[in-house]
Amino acid sequence: MNSLSIRTTVEVWEGLLEGLYPLVSPETDSTEINQYGGCKRHGLLSVYPTNLCLRYKFNKGIDVALNKTLFLLLILAVISQQPSFAQTASNMSNLVVAATKTHLPKQKILIPVTILDAEDIALSGANNLSEILRFIAGIDVTSNGGPGQIASVFMQGANSNHTLILVNGIKINDSATGVAAIQNIHPDLIEKIEIIKAPRTSLYGSNAVGGVINVITKQPTKPGYEIGYKTGSDSTHILNFMSGFHSNEIQGGIQFHKYKTDGFPARTESKVASGHENDSINAFLNFDYNNWSLVTNLWQSSGTTEYLDFFLSPVSQDFNNTTGSLDINTIVSNQWVSNLNFGFSRDDIKQNDITDFNDSKKFFIEWQNTIHANDNHQIVTGIFLENEKFNASNYGLDIFTDTNSKALYIEDIINQGKHQLLTAARISNKESIDDKLTWNIEYGFIVNPSMRLLLNAGRATRNPSSFDLYGYGGNTELTPEISKNIGIGIMMSPSDKLSIELSAFNNEITDLITFNYYDFKLYNIEQARIKGIEGRIEYFVNDWKIYLDATLQNPKNITNKEVLLRRSKKTASLGFRRSFGALDFNLNLLFSDSRMDFGGVRLEDYVLCNLTLQYNLNESWLIRATINNVTDETYMLANNYNTAQRQSYLGFVYQPTR
Repeated sequence: MNSLSIRTTVEVWEGLLEGLYPLVSPETDSTEINQYGGCKRHGLLSVYPTNLCLRYKFNKGIDVALNKTLFLLLILAVISQQPSFAQTASNMSNLVVAATKTHLPKQKILIPVTILDAEDIALSGANNLSEILRFIAGIDVTSNGGPGQIASVFMQGANSNHTLILVNGIKINDSATGVAAIQNIHPDLIEKIEIIKAPRTSLYGSNAVGGVINVITKQPTKPGYEIGYKTGSDSTHILNFMSGFHSNEIQGGIQFHKYKTDGFPARTESKVASGHENDSINAFLNFDYNNWSLVTNLWQSSGTTEYLDFFLSPVSQDFNNTTGSLDINTIVSNQWVSNLNFGFSRDDIKQNDITDFNDSKKFFIEWQNTIHANDNHQIVTGIFLENEKFNASNYGLDIFTDTNSKALYIEDIINQGKHQLLTAARISNKESIDDKLTWNIEYGFIVNPSMRLLLNAGRATRNPSSFDLYGYGGNTELTPEISKNIGIGIMMSPSDKLSIELSAFNNEITDLITFNYYDFKLYNIEQARIKGIEGRIEYFVNDWKIYLDATLQNPKNITNKEVLLRRSKKTASLGFRRSFGALDFNLNLLFSDSRMDFGGVRLEDYVLCNLTLQYNLNESWLIRATINNVTDETYMLANNYNTAQRQSYLGFVYQPTR
């Protein structure tokens, strides 16, 4: 049998790609702009030059790279003669997509990964995505108030715009700041969450420095319908409707969701509550025929969020977050699967009291090919083309950009005996950006059937956002922030009732973008180093599922010798779950150490306790009751911004039997 031998050191990757694209190495040091988790999406810090417009320009090296990729695919199709499609027989719900852009079981993933399924999400009792994520090791979450207010995610101590957020595999980080509006994703729409705790710029491009979070929405295919309703504190009302259908070749479904709450005062200096309304649609349609399939997805959340401006006056903004895609999947041969994906995303904010707005639109085409050389060797290669439009107006100053980008990525996955190896690299070309080569190398050694040792390293980047380039203090000469990450880990399953995951990471980030207060302009002038260890233990005993997540980290700004803001050094969460016949019990506890905020303010440590009880009356009716912040803890995630006090909710789900 013919085989393809690929050398897998970083030097070889760079040697192979050097002729396709001019490599630039990071010489300058530099850490952190927007370390508070997300710039002012409300426009308070958004000032831009007038009518900036970018023109499209191609890079010759990328064109050559794309041609060589096509040639490589043809070679692989010829030389790969052993049929291997073992993953199609696997249970798709137990597979991980975001880590490798292919469906692989978790035991073949070589980095720390956390998977939350529909039961985890439902029993969390959460009303937004950030309330779920903060219980996960390696993740810090901040919020500027209550429902609908800005929420930010820090993974493994990196900045909030260093976490890439996907909805059904589509990037939703905005053009303005590089931060995603996770506050507008309601848990009722989510089927599964994949949390990838390692850099993934080599597969996804900019922002995947701390890691990737892939939110997979529900795909109701059961005939009939399902209705849910939930009410509770702060005059909260949540209505959910789902309906699906399926046949031998066609599967489809649609979900309507309405979330309305009066909220609570977002600022400690005010007693004015900030309400939030969010109407969401989630829909899909799949068509399968012989060796090809058509997959469509649509998610949209839109509504109104009230907030307090700089002078504590109540104002509001309308938002619209949308993603959509059309995937054409073709089984070319027993060894070759081709995926052609057309997609778009939008993040639109319009102020209701002034004329300011931010509107990010991205349209992309991605052609990905997966080659199964044999049962132990898989190669993934792809071409990514994107058009990004950003239009904004703040305080009479306007910005408009229309940029195009290209990328070529390749990933090689080998499983040979006790050895597991993944190598990946990506070359990108975005207009006006000095792009860098990014890569990952990951190795796993199977000590025995119940223990694996893991080692990973990678180089990742974050491109300057539109606000970085053209906003207040903007600088068009900014270059990408660069991360070099090393990690080690061990995964053990001494028995079918006990699993242990431990990992350590060291992430050095240079060329970080921050203000120079001498001329109030942004420069690549700081650097940071985040070291840490994290772990997760799951134990099943006497029908109880018990888990413990813990993180110990040191997120440090090397330039000014200070701790990075809004990131705690120690966090731990403990969960208990059990079914007592028709009654499901779920208790989550969270401890978070103190953290620093702007102005040298220390935010005190806190402990949270959330309780959910779920009772299955019969096959059609389910009742769910939740108490969040059981002990009525008072704490802040951002200075002068309130968090929720004790809250209680009661709801039901009804699905007629057939």
